[in-house]
Amino acid sequence: MNNDPRIDIILATFNGEAYLAAQIASLLQQTYHNWYLIIRDDGSQDSTVDIIQRYRVQHPDKIKLINDGNLNLGAKSNFARLLTHAKADYIMFCDQDDVWLPQKIQITYDKMKTLETELGENTPLLVHTDVKVVDPTLQVVAKSLWQYQKSDPEKGSTLRRLLLQNVATGCTVMINKPLRERALPIPNDAMMHDWWLALVAAAFGYISHISEPTLLYRQHERSDIGAKAWNAHMAFLYLRRLGETIRNINKVNLQVQKQAEVFLERYRDVLRDSDKEMVAIYSHLSKQNYFMRKYYMIEYGFFYTDLLRNIGRLIFA
Repeated sequence: MNNDPRIDIILATFNGEAYLAAQIASLLQQTYHNWYLIIRDDGSQDSTVDIIQRYRVQHPDKIKLINDGNLNLGAKSNFARLLTHAKADYIMFCDQDDVWLPQKIQITYDKMKTLETELGENTPLLVHTDVKVVDPTLQVVAKSLWQYQKSDPEKGSTLRRLLLQNVATGCTVMINKPLRERALPIPNDAMMHDWWLALVAAAFGYISHISEPTLLYRQHERSDIGAKAWNAHMAFLYLRRLGETIRNINKVNLQVQKQAEVFLERYRDVLRDSDKEMVAIYSHLSKQNYFMRKYYMIEYGFFYTDLLRNIGRLIFA
């Protein structure tokens, strides 16, 4: 008898008819078989729900469609709602337009079990992986998202880094039940559900990564959060639009600092004193004058994981 635990996979859909069938088909081809797919549609106007229903009829023991009557919540709130329905010991996140490689679940689960052996089953844990970036026809654009975006998952796993940059791509993530229970509910001011989960894991548990790509990360004109190459050319383009760049940086900084403020409000009584101080400083960074902002950036290490972004941060932020 197979004693592998059930893993809940949560899938948020919205007008995803173009690629959804390929994604669900890739789940059905996983080498790890004890999974359960929980889907919530956010008010699709195309054939997305018809596709889901077709697969649900074919695989009633594997697929569930949530119908709560609430529409157009957006990706973050859709996943947050789905998290309340996922009750398994392990939960994975799935986007409607990717393709999972056959061993994705098994590889991620094996890593999770190793961490639980080392750190304990009650420790909030998050595991994420690299991906291959592909175009709409699944032609490879980049063999590694981390290399493509100059992102370092090792450096980026600390709370101080995660305050300003999320390195855990949601569609690659597996969490355990202790992290789910610690992180819920996802607040409205969270930047995204995966970013919030990473913050909670860094503060109260552990984040680990797998360098092997486990899915094809499809990029197309409707991708909510796309994979963009980060290099000297991109930096030059940002500099050419200096005024717009500064305005965008300032807008994002305020949003991310608001997330930190809400994080501090939620966990003030249980955070370590050093973390409490650090999060408080970051949440009010924009209220400091130019020189004090630079001082706190250096003192607390509020930096990205790559050199070019950090140069821009020191100059413009």
